[in-house]
Amino acid sequence: MAKFLDRLFRPGSVAIIGASTDPKKVGGRPLHFLKKHGFTGDVWPVNPRANRIEGYRCFPDIESLPGAPDASVILVSPRNSIAAVKSLADKGCRAAIVLAGGFAETGDVGSSRQDALMGAAQDMRLLGPNTIGLLNVTDGVTLSASGALDAEGLRSGGVAVVSQSGGILGSLLSRAVARGVGLSHLAATGNEADIDVSDVMTFLADDPETKVVALYLETIRRPSDFRDAATLLANAGKRLVVYKVGQSDPGAHAAASHTGALAGEDQVFDGFFRQTGAIRVNRYDDLIDLPAGLSLSSPVSGNRLAILTHTGGAAGLVADVCGMSGFETPPPSPKTARKLGELLKDEGFNCDRNPVDLTLAGLDPEIVYQAIMTLSTSNEYDAILPVVGSSSVGRPYMVADPVIRAVATEVIPIVVYSSPHAPAIVARLNEANVPAFETPEACANLLKVLLPCKKIFESRSPVLISAEKACDLTGTLNEFEAKRVFAEFGINSVREVVVDNSAAAVEAATKIGERVAIKILSRLLPHKTDVGGVRLNVAPQDAASVCDDIAASVAAHGVYSKEGFLIQEQLSGGIEMILGYRNDPALGPAVMIGAGGILADLFEDIALCVLPASPNDICRMIASLKIMPLLNGYRGAKPVDLENLVETIARFMHMCESINERLIEAEINPLFLGPTGMPPLAIDGVLSFKK
Repeated sequence: MAKFLDRLFRPGSVAIIGASTDPKKVGGRPLHFLKKHGFTGDVWPVNPRANRIEGYRCFPDIESLPGAPDASVILVSPRNSIAAVKSLADKGCRAAIVLAGGFAETGDVGSSRQDALMGAAQDMRLLGPNTIGLLNVTDGVTLSASGALDAEGLRSGGVAVVSQSGGILGSLLSRAVARGVGLSHLAATGNEADIDVSDVMTFLADDPETKVVALYLETIRRPSDFRDAATLLANAGKRLVVYKVGQSDPGAHAAASHTGALAGEDQVFDGFFRQTGAIRVNRYDDLIDLPAGLSLSSPVSGNRLAILTHTGGAAGLVADVCGMSGFETPPPSPKTARKLGELLKDEGFNCDRNPVDLTLAGLDPEIVYQAIMTLSTSNEYDAILPVVGSSSVGRPYMVADPVIRAVATEVIPIVVYSSPHAPAIVARLNEANVPAFETPEACANLLKVLLPCKKIFESRSPVLISAEKACDLTGTLNEFEAKRVFAEFGINSVREVVVDNSAAAVEAATKIGERVAIKILSRLLPHKTDVGGVRLNVAPQDAASVCDDIAASVAAHGVYSKEGFLIQEQLSGGIEMILGYRNDPALGPAVMIGAGGILADLFEDIALCVLPASPNDICRMIASLKIMPLLNGYRGAKPVDLENLVETIARFMHMCESINERLIEAEINPLFLGPTGMPPLAIDGVLSFKK
């Protein structure tokens, strides 16, 4: 695949099928853009009604081409695209772009047409259909009909943009040009009948010009290939920034378990991106701002931030926003304050404060430069954030020039915040390799991502246990049966015993302990608490009457169980979690961990991993939870046994993968976590198989 994408992005010859003589029309744009942006290879327009277009010799049909083109852009109708693809494949062309819509995105008829298109392609690779094309900005290759290419100022750089939407690709291109962001490659994958985002990511992993990949996603068609491509990018030292559109209604997936209601499609994507090392952004602007900043910045070694300003209000704003991202603004040391004071001898200048306000110095670029250098060489800060104030709009050199000058020699990350709307200043700084933004949030987001990753806890390699019997079960199990299956895979459960009737409850409860939990046992009641099917802290002598009360309560809700009662050890003093499984329609099987028990619905503090998952994936999943401080021992409480928790989750995942497509639901809620040395215990469970 890589060599075919290389022909697409770096072709020596390009055929334009259906080229128009009018450069303002869609059919005329690719040829016009190739000439405008300096493509030096062979260009072969195909149009039976023209002799020359844009100075290029025109050919009446594909068969008349002087050879097999490295790449082709097909601009004809959907029906004619199929014939063109076949002719190109017969000619020996190895890769083509089909711009036309009217394929799988339109329904069943379009899907059949797309199947015919792929059949006609034979072994020729296709980008699209329903795409706006691709650009190689580095080498001046513009195989696209995007009107955004009419804009002036397109410049090469380290950011590649991949989008499943052609319109969004044009939007991101125009935004990048306006902000002075340098681009390496852009591609719209459209319907992804053949080449998809994973293929382009794989190509970009080997591209020497690309430093960061910005990805606009509607879905992921091949999750396994996406993982592999993301790994290649990471191994090449390249960051992946993703904006995923499409929020689902978690209620649509609700089923018997809590997992179905809590783990909506979007949360599964969150977990998947965390596993693949992708940075997911929630603001559309960040899909350009963050990659642009990452392509220009070195890592931030710590959270000490120096803010340099001519406007106190804007400095306070950006300090506040960065503070919420974990950055501190410590005052300069006496030595550094003294050096700053020597720059500004004006009465009233407070040189021992951060932000460092240079207002009294007037609009003097040399003072701005010397202040930046003083802060940089002090070794007291990990990043510097100069602020462009309103007074700089008419005098853009005041902050821009000294920052550009400082960045040329200093290693410390320098990020600029432009408080007024000053696009010319922002563009000028980005063009000079200085990350500059018009919102404090963009500055904070970049600095946060530049921080070193927090070290997560490590765990031993889990010991997994296989259980063949579980794979033969069918239907929905009751709680006791579910926990017996969990036990086969090495997952521990609370001490418990089943009694057929209330008369046997007292003796069973006495053997369990001084206080017990009593539950109705029924396949029909996954949520027993809701109908009065659970009683806690029951004294053994009261067990029989409590069983009768429970039976009456559930009967009032129309449930008459003949499966008996579950007498269970009463646990206290630990932390309750939820561990569940769902089969996501887009990404496949996934496992969820989160705050459990009756708090599962209230807090919705969950994290997910798409299977298969490594022990490191499990550790990161746990570490991302809001309740992580509780697990570590909050305010003197005993920490839970995280190693045993990782092992239990790994065994639960192994169970889900072993049962595979026959598994409908699996959940442990609550999963009781005790202090170090105590394994997690399943207190309740749901397990359902296809019949």
